[in-house]
Amino acid sequence: MQYVYPAIFYKDKEVEDAWAVDFPDIDVVGTCGYSLYEALTDAEDTLGYIMSCNEDRNIAEPLASRVDPPTPIKDVKVALDEYSSEAFVTLIKCDTDAYRKKLAAE
Repeated sequence: MQYVYPAIFYKDKEVEDAWAVDFPDIDVVGTCGYSLYEALTDAEDTLGYIMSCNEDRNIAEPLASRVDPPTPIKDVKVALDEYSSEAFVTLIKCDTDAYRKKLAAE
């Protein structure tokens, strides 16, 4: 299956080019990267992992404590914290079938 969820990317104030990623619709899930490219690809992998695990569990017992339907990107609110110098919202897509094939090939 394919999924698209909004993610908030926060640029680290202290570590050059580092980005933290938060999925506002999925509790206890986030990732990071030491470049924007790494943060984007890690976000895709993280979403693929969570959604494939939830499919395997039939979402009755999700891996994350909460996986809500995707919020429309225009409704996602971004607020900088003391660790971030900038932030933006984008959509992250995952294909759980492709994610499972990637894992099997590794």
